[in-house]
Amino acid sequence: MEITPRIHSIPAPTAFYTGPQAPNVYLVADGGEGALIDSGFGDEQSVRARLDYLRERPQIKLRYIVLTHHHFDHSSGAHQLRQATGAEIVLHAREERFLRDWQGDIPQDVDVPADQQAVAEQVRRFRRQAAEAAPDIAVADGGMLSVGGLILEAVHTPGHTLGSVCIYLGEERALFTGDTALGLGTVAVLPPPHGDMRLYLESLERLKGYDTALMLPGHGRPVQDVARKLQELIDHRREREEQVLRLLADGKTSPRAMLGTIYPELDRRIIPMALRQIEAHLAKLAEERRVERAGEGEWRLR
Repeated sequence: MEITPRIHSIPAPTAFYTGPQAPNVYLVADGGEGALIDSGFGDEQSVRARLDYLRERPQIKLRYIVLTHHHFDHSSGAHQLRQATGAEIVLHAREERFLRDWQGDIPQDVDVPADQQAVAEQVRRFRRQAAEAAPDIAVADGGMLSVGGLILEAVHTPGHTLGSVCIYLGEERALFTGDTALGLGTVAVLPPPHGDMRLYLESLERLKGYDTALMLPGHGRPVQDVARKLQELIDHRREREEQVLRLLADGKTSPRAMLGTIYPELDRRIIPMALRQIEAHLAKLAEERRVERAGEGEWRLR
């Protein structure tokens, strides 16, 4: 699917539930060279869809597979794509430890109810595949990758995860945002040590400074009014923060007590994620000395 002559989206059948929007995989191509932004899932159908798209364009030599962060819906197909194409996997250095630790309890963007063993096994399979995608290149903020006559600039945007990156393509005024900013809805932000709400808001503010006409998110449709979208996301987080403070003042002193008010209709599969969102806001407010812990799982205003 052509977005611009030098940017394509490569769709695949939905392989797994990670919310209402499947992960996006983008191809940037110029001068006979290409780079993928994220890899999508590692199931056979997803990988085949991406490889078929590339095989239909034999003039493009894939040089890089750039992972915006370690979560398996963005990374579990990367190793298979590397094996098939010879491309190098690129990842921020702060993400590699989380990528490799597929058996650990590192939160992902989906939680599996205890009674869904088949789903749990699929998650383990995807995380194991993601762990195989050890990076060939560790990218840092400001790192540059050349693709034909194009330059891909890595923008370190911690928040969703601590090593999340966005990719800025100046020649197209395009910004690939991974899960830092979505085309529809809001992204999950983990509390420390896996994410950081304060850093997330700083990352969104930083992205507003780029000359961007097109935002290409990790989930959802492209966004053209980029500045407005980024400000919407900032405003939403500020409003949620004020809501958390009001609920504390009203005597709801734990994330669990706040859950029904903040998220009145919630798929049970994402309740743990929603609780972590509230915890991320509380951790930010505690860092700012606006709230403090009042016991195990309990909080109060300072």
